[in-house]
Amino acid sequence: MPRFSYEAMNAEGRRIIDSGEANTKDDLILTLQAKGLMLVRWIDGSPSRRQSLLKRSGRSLNSKELLLITREMAHLMKSGLPMDRSLTIIIQTGEAKPLLAMARYLKESLQGGKSLSDAMAAKTEDFSDLYINMVRVGEMGGILPQVMEKLAGFMERTEEIKKFIISSSIYPAILMMIGMVSVGVIMGVVVPRFAAIFTDLGQKIPASTLLLIQFSQFLRSWWWVMILGSVSIALGLWRFSGTTHGKDRLDRIWIRLPMLGSLIMDIQIGRFTRTLGTLVQSGVPLLKALSIVREVVNNVVVKLAAEQIFRQVKEGKRVSTLMKDQGIFPAMAVQMVALGEETGKIGEMLISVSDDLDARVQSKIKSLLSLLEPIAILLMGLVIGGVVISMLTAIFGINDIEF
Repeated sequence: MPRFSYEAMNAEGRRIIDSGEANTKDDLILTLQAKGLMLVRWIDGSPSRRQSLLKRSGRSLNSKELLLITREMAHLMKSGLPMDRSLTIIIQTGEAKPLLAMARYLKESLQGGKSLSDAMAAKTEDFSDLYINMVRVGEMGGILPQVMEKLAGFMERTEEIKKFIISSSIYPAILMMIGMVSVGVIMGVVVPRFAAIFTDLGQKIPASTLLLIQFSQFLRSWWWVMILGSVSIALGLWRFSGTTHGKDRLDRIWIRLPMLGSLIMDIQIGRFTRTLGTLVQSGVPLLKALSIVREVVNNVVVKLAAEQIFRQVKEGKRVSTLMKDQGIFPAMAVQMVALGEETGKIGEMLISVSDDLDARVQSKIKSLLSLLEPIAILLMGLVIGGVVISMLTAIFGINDIEF
């Protein structure tokens, strides 16, 4: 009896990679369904080989390249071109080598008899569960061009948020960097020279100036210890955050921080609602969509809320009621989802909620950064002003020297 390797998903949305014996693949599918498993795809080769492929590190496409190939496929297919023809045009007109390699791989897979979703499922380092499942639903419903367009829109919005955060952070980061370099030059070059002058004169140095000189000497002698200590602390926090307990503790600490905590929650809830809304609008069943969304959010608090919603929706409860019970979703979001359930437009309402949250995130980031700039300038002014005053105090004392 032949053995078939497969990838399946259980009722909780977890992936299972295994193999089983059956006369045909159809017989094995019936066996899996009896066990409460849903077949995701067949695997060529043994499960151990598949596990080694899943552990392979490194992405072939970065986020911009993935957005580009998604947008081009959506545009070409919406124009009426079949998938293989669309990929041929991308290969002929593309410039980035990783993008061309992926387009060739997808085209060869289609020519080999695979569906587009199965081909993408073999590249889990490039295509997320959300991406693969949306493509699979598009293939099954004959609405692949519309689904690819929704995917492109989803990814474009995500990239816009990233670009906004990065561009808004450039000026404060440069300001802080210049301030640190200025203080370093003063403490490492200027202060030691003044200290040598005061030592040669044999003058009694004021306490503030003496403290400044001693701190400068400490920095010049032990700067490597401070760098090593900072790196060690950062590495320790990174490793701690990689553990289940550490991530749970840090995520809960982050969301309790004033101002920053509410911003993080808005980002995570916005990601939750946008992903769920995009999946539902694309035709993915609500329960399946919730199982995918659990893996999208990063914060432990939001992830646990998504787990609770997923489990209780299976019992027939409404999503809006469960969102309200979790206590982390804004009241307006709960009301809009409830309205979506009543009108049968829950996907549209979830997208609307995510749009509102994205606008709120941008507003909060602008407020935080506009507050950070004067704070940074004030701190630099206090530090540099304190150094200058300490030096001037000692310089003015030179007139009191007895010859």
